[in-house]
Amino acid sequence: MKKLFFILQLMSLFVFAACCSDDDVPRPYVDPNGQTTENTIFVYMPWSGYSDSNSGLYNDFQTNLKDIKKAIVAQGGLHNTKLLVFVSEKVDKGNLINVQYKNGACVDDTLEVFNNKLSDKKLNSQQWITTILKRVKKEAPARTYSMIVGCHGKGWIPASSESSYASARSRAVNFGENKGFIGPRTRWFGGSAYMLDISDFAKGIANSGIGKFQYIMFDDCNMTGVEVAYELRNNAHYIIGSPTEIMAYGMPYELLWRELSKTQPDYNHICTEFINFYNDYKYDGIPYPYGTISVIDCSQAEGMANVMKEIYSTNSLATVSEDSIQSMDGYLPSMFYDMGDYVHRLLPSNPQLLAKFDQQLSKLVPFKGHTESYYTSLRSAWTGTVLPIKTYSGITISDPSTNSLVTSSLNKDAFYQATH
Repeated sequence: MKKLFFILQLMSLFVFAACCSDDDVPRPYVDPNGQTTENTIFVYMPWSGYSDSNSGLYNDFQTNLKDIKKAIVAQGGLHNTKLLVFVSEKVDKGNLINVQYKNGACVDDTLEVFNNKLSDKKLNSQQWITTILKRVKKEAPARTYSMIVGCHGKGWIPASSESSYASARSRAVNFGENKGFIGPRTRWFGGSAYMLDISDFAKGIANSGIGKFQYIMFDDCNMTGVEVAYELRNNAHYIIGSPTEIMAYGMPYELLWRELSKTQPDYNHICTEFINFYNDYKYDGIPYPYGTISVIDCSQAEGMANVMKEIYSTNSLATVSEDSIQSMDGYLPSMFYDMGDYVHRLLPSNPQLLAKFDQQLSKLVPFKGHTESYYTSLRSAWTGTVLPIKTYSGITISDPSTNSLVTSSLNKDAFYQATH
């Protein structure tokens, strides 16, 4: 998923020349056969369940990987791209795999099997992120790198809040054990054995020497928040993700892979394909047309922090009722609110500053899309809940939230500190 905190249990390709220095872009790698590797994509799928008896999202991850391979075969290979995958098959075991294309099919070459111990939390530390990324760089050196993270997420909320988080989780069904749940699962729900703060994720990337990812795509819930973007502003050019919960099925990789594997993907096309897919999405034959997506330009996160600091220092702020703001989650009270809606309600009598904010917002979120409503598994333990989207900026903010998970930690968040 800030101390972002995509719940890691057990554990961009679109950069304008004017936005990156020579240090950000490694020299092209040429293999012994003389072929240049333009891009390496690293798919990271850590453990997402509570124990071996609850596999979490593992089956969904396998579906995702099968869809990626279908797309690779359909386009006749990986071409000048390399694909490495880390996936945890058990609560204490993960495999690093080099996916290769041979004789019209994708073949998995397991490079290493990593074993984890609950006592040392090996697979969910800053040091682990550095270690696995260094291995990726060694095994698949390239001119650019991109990363896809598939797991659970809850934005920037820190791992230390887990004891309070349990009360929110108790309102949701245990998908792994309750056979009576009739609605689709989402990537919100999962185990708590292994978690990673977004700040540690950022430091792990920085220490790996891999440079800035061209994009980090979070196939997780609630990951396109301004706090996340600000924390990762030096680690990625772009973030792709969802500001709300995303179905357990995740990203439609068979449709998106052609763009994701390009050195300069068409982000607008990615958003369009995603929304078209979820407009027609069905679970057990029942329509569930719910999905949100956005693309964040991390180079604009600092500029947004400057604008928000100016906004918070003005004397023309209105008192905003939390219930009046577009919520983007199922928590009670909400933790993630639509940023555009919040600021517009905050500045009703300062059109000049509001225009400045809108201009910066359009730079920060250049591409986005949404269905008419979004789905949350948090409001109902049996069927989930559908909530309307009345306004949508593609990015969330937690500042107005009175949820105890937010109020107990927000003053430690990097974006909050930069703006208050």
